[in-house]
This record gives sequence, structure tokens and C-alpha cells, in this order.
Amino acid sequence: MNKVLKGIILAGAAVLAAACCICGVYSKTAVRKAVKTIAQVKESEAVLTETEEMRNYLLSDAKPAPTKIYFLDKPLEVDAYFYDGRLYVPFEETYNKIVGLTDESSEKFGIIYDNFIFSGYGEDEINPYFKEINGKCYISFYKIVKGMGLTCRFESENDKAFIYYRKTDESDMPETVENDNAEPALLRLEDITPDAYCKNPRYTDEGLEKLRVMGDYLMSRDQSFYVAWIMRYVNPEEGIDVDFTKETNTYTASFLYTLDYLLDRGGKIIIHGYTHQFNDYFSADGYEFGYFSALDKEERARRLVIAKTTAELLGYDGSMFEFPHYGATGADLAMAETVYDVLFQAKGRILKADDIVEKKAVGGKNVSYVPLPAYYLNNIYELDDMLDRIQRCEDKDCLVGLFFHPSIDFDYISVETTPWGVRNWHYTPYGALPTITDKILEDGYGFTYYEDVIN
Repeated sequence: MNKVLKGIILAGAAVLAAACCICGVYSKTAVRKAVKTIAQVKESEAVLTETEEMRNYLLSDAKPAPTKIYFLDKPLEVDAYFYDGRLYVPFEETYNKIVGLTDESSEKFGIIYDNFIFSGYGEDEINPYFKEINGKCYISFYKIVKGMGLTCRFESENDKAFIYYRKTDESDMPETVENDNAEPALLRLEDITPDAYCKNPRYTDEGLEKLRVMGDYLMSRDQSFYVAWIMRYVNPEEGIDVDFTKETNTYTASFLYTLDYLLDRGGKIIIHGYTHQFNDYFSADGYEFGYFSALDKEERARRLVIAKTTAELLGYDGSMFEFPHYGATGADLAMAETVYDVLFQAKGRILKADDIVEKKAVGGKNVSYVPLPAYYLNNIYELDDMLDRIQRCEDKDCLVGLFFHPSIDFDYISVETTPWGVRNWHYTPYGALPTITDKILEDGYGFTYYEDVIN
């Protein structure tokens, strides 16, 4: 399809998406048919086989990884393996080699050995702390880096991962005044997807590290957030299909490292479609559900089910979903209600106000619909408009909620390694996230989770 024509179609579709959701048929008959479709798809031989293949790939045997691990610029020369989509290293050997390469001054860089605490061990446990491989105890790379109070960066194209002392100096951070009575607000980081192999990627190794910086920034200001994750990046034109349940490499492991990192810093996963595309569209560009999608009802049902299964097999919460571009028919909503507990959705037929709605789905299950009325920041030049929308939400005494694409702020984040081995970052206060966070805090709000809004 001509790219200009595709752009025009998508622009028109974005304007009409909310209207379609409002006008969509959501009759009892449509609901019953949709729920029946989901039930049939869940129990179909094709989906059961697909699920079993995914589980076998991720959680059966560990696979040798080509990734070389370094502490600063010194190779640790330890074997690495992939398991549950993540990178694993030998626990005792890696730990002792890192300790042997540190000196007495390391304490001031944040290395803390006496609280190196791990628990939980299961041979088939999803995302375990430890995994027995070839008779030795291996540990997830993320968890040994975290446990030793260190940080890292990846060089995926060369199959390398570098461990550093982590930043401890926060003198450039704005002071956060604690407010136990802060009004709840919601923030969603949008379209996080493994797109490093495309021509115009956002989440390269550098982009993922800057995303981790954003997690550090929000945690340092005691702010919680949501991560809208497009789990399977598909780009037909460039022949790209990144599927965590079929391929693990240094880059995909670094992506999951980043998701684990964000969750440890107050993030929560929202499944944002399965591929966020159909036909010749690429992920994050095209619709997947709704009136603009050519996918039939059975395929939509399959994607809703497989997306949740994928998240859970990778060790993540699979209870929350957001339709790509908010596009959803009545049947799409009814099917999603049977699979998920929370739907992040624009105001429409179900949502008649700019606030959270709880409704009874088929079978008596409670489903929460969560809008973000301040909508989204399109680019840094529209920041003032976003601040105005936040103010209007506050003035109307409705839910203060917004989302934006983190890459908008990547030019405002710098990361470097000091001569003494500290991986340092700086986030200029003129970026979108710091500006929005300042506004939220100054107005007596704080970014949190939707449950706090309800309560």
C-alpha cells in the first residue's frame, strides 16, 4: 500500500476510532456470540498446540547463549544460557569474579554484599531466581546485577553485556516533597516493542537503556506507571517478526531485562495488542482490532488469548489489556472482557464519562474500564497543550490520566561511563516526563495505579 495513502487512512481512522467504539453494536446477542467464540478458540486444538509449543520453547531446556559478560572492560569468561526468554549466568562463578575485580573503594559506588538475598527456586518455575543447568546453579542476569547493586548496558549486535557500578549521585534530581494525601493520577508509557531491527527503531540497546533511566527517574520521585507492551513486533515490508516464544538472542534478552527493570521500579504491564498490526502494516502503526481491521473474529479471539498466554509464560501479569489505537468493536470488547480483568480504553459506548467504570461481564465477572482523559503527547512541541489538558482534567475533577511515547524524551537523556567505572545518567528537566511530573506533583497529585483511583 502507498505510504502516503496509508498515512491518510490511519489519520482518519484515529479520528473515528472513538466514535466507532461509541456506535458499535454491543447487543446481548453479539456478546453471547463473542463469548462463545472465545470459549471455542481457547479449547481449540490449534491454540492448545500453539500454547504447548510456546511453553516448551521457553521453559523446557536452557539453550547456550553467545553473550559475553564483562565487568567494566574486563571479560568474566563465564558461560551464559537462555531460559524463559532471559539471560542466565553461573551464580557462584560470576559473583566471585565480580567481587575479585572490585576494590575497597567499591562501597561508595553502591556495591552491597551483605543484603545479597535471593529466594525461590523451582525447576519449572516461570522466571525463577535460579535454574539448574548442567548440574550448576545459574541465576538470571538481571537478578545478579540487581542483587549486587550494579547496573549494565548491552551491545547486542556484538553479543556483549557490560556490568558497571551504578549511579548513586542524584544531586541533579529535583527534590520530591512527600505528600501522603496526593490525589491519584495515571501515567502510561506507550508502544514499548522490540523494534531494534527495523529501519527507524526506537528501542535499540541505547533506547532500552534510556527507558530504564526513565524508570529510575520515576522511582526516584516516588511515581508509579504503566508500560504498554507490544509483545510481538511484526514488520512485513522489512521481513521482521520478533516473537519471544520462538527466538531468544542477546537483544530479546536485553528487552526482557528492561521490562523486569521497569517492573522493579514501579511499572505494571499492560498488554497492548498482540502485534498491534495486521496485513502489511507494521507493529505500532496499524490497527489489530476494531472496524479498521480485516482480521476475522476467530483470529481476533486467538490473538487475545495468545497475548495473555505469552505474557504469563514470560512471567508477567496478563490481567490488563489496551486495544491498539483504542480500536474495538462491541464484539472485541465482549471477547476481551472474558480474557482480561482491566481494559484501558478511550471514552465511548461503555465509558460515558472521563472516569473509571466497573461493569459486570458475562458470568458475573467484574471488569474495569480505565480511560486516560488527558490523552497523549504527540511530540515535545505539544507539551504546553498536554499541560493544559491535565489542568482541564483537574478543573473538572475527573481522572487525571495520560500516556506518551518515551522516545519523545530520548534526546533529553544522556548516559555515560565515568573513568572509574560508574554508569552515569542525566535527565534534563526540560524533557516531557520531568515537566509533566513537576506539574502533577505541584498540583497535589501523584502517579499511581488505577486501584488507588477506585479506592
